[in-house]
Amino acid sequence: MKKIIAATVLVLSAASLFSQPKRSAEEIRKKALEQETVLDTIDYLKANADSSATTADKRAILYFTATLQEQLGLYTDASTFYAKAAGIAGGQAKNMPKVSTEEIVISAVRASLSSGDWETAESYLSNVRSSKTENIIAYANLYSIWCQLCKASSVNETGDSIAMLRAYSTMQSMKSVRPQVLLTLWYLTDDITCAATLKSEYPNSPETSIVNGTSQIMSVPFWYFVPRGNASAAIPQVEAKQDKEEQKKENIPPRKIDSDIPAESAPIFKGNSTPPKQETIPLRAKTSGKKQQLGLFKSKANADELIGKVRAKNFDAYAYSETRASGTTYYIVVVDENSSLTMGKKLKAAGFDCYTISN
Repeated sequence: MKKIIAATVLVLSAASLFSQPKRSAEEIRKKALEQETVLDTIDYLKANADSSATTADKRAILYFTATLQEQLGLYTDASTFYAKAAGIAGGQAKNMPKVSTEEIVISAVRASLSSGDWETAESYLSNVRSSKTENIIAYANLYSIWCQLCKASSVNETGDSIAMLRAYSTMQSMKSVRPQVLLTLWYLTDDITCAATLKSEYPNSPETSIVNGTSQIMSVPFWYFVPRGNASAAIPQVEAKQDKEEQKKENIPPRKIDSDIPAESAPIFKGNSTPPKQETIPLRAKTSGKKQQLGLFKSKANADELIGKVRAKNFDAYAYSETRASGTTYYIVVVDENSSLTMGKKLKAAGFDCYTISN
């Protein structure tokens, strides 16, 4: 008899669990926004997406989650959630942002590029290249060029991309992304006509504020990869500078990855003196959790150089390696986030630019 009662209770409990009412995307979002922090909001959305009433509601929640992740600089997470949302064949949820599947894919591409992951960005782009929507094609064309720029290892490999950008800057079909095209051209070539066009035709645009020096280009991995000309852009402060004489000799721009020691702090060795051997710092295993990323390098020695500087300010910086689909290995310099989520502010106060990542 006891067994029968226990089995009955179990069945009733399971029935109660599965009969819990599903909620609309609007209801889930409202509850999520009541959480204490944005990170708590994101966690709530992730935990409750499956309780959405319809596929349209779940699609809307995944998309909303991705937008918050992107705003926080969690670009890899944002790319993943945009892709999840795009993979759901649902309609539009009531009282939620209306967005097409192609627009979500473009957002996934943008987030992937922001994280420096051009391989994933290219794979997403393949889903929208045959779009019938002019605005989508314009973004697809621009982001395709940005993928090519990420691949380039020097300005000598950007010629084809620059030629395409110049062509795009005159096309009516690319008008929706023309400010971004002009800014990219200016950044790559220091072409003053691009800056002048931005100032005259798009005076209030974010791109023009960068050209004017009143705003900075966001400190995201994408800009670590793009070889640039001599434009005096207000670029992210973490950019390492190559020795000026070496730049003149090789005619290459300063880059954020595989760059030399900043000229201001590089030791000067005279005569037959031998530079001291740089300390080799062991790599650590890649672990889960939130971190502040300070640099991305092709050279282990350059990663060690940055780690040494950060540790000198009493931060526990370290690096782990990551091999991309292209076969290239990168060394990522990070500091673990603290329990109060203030590590980013502390690093920036100490003079180190950084952004949040989540493994």
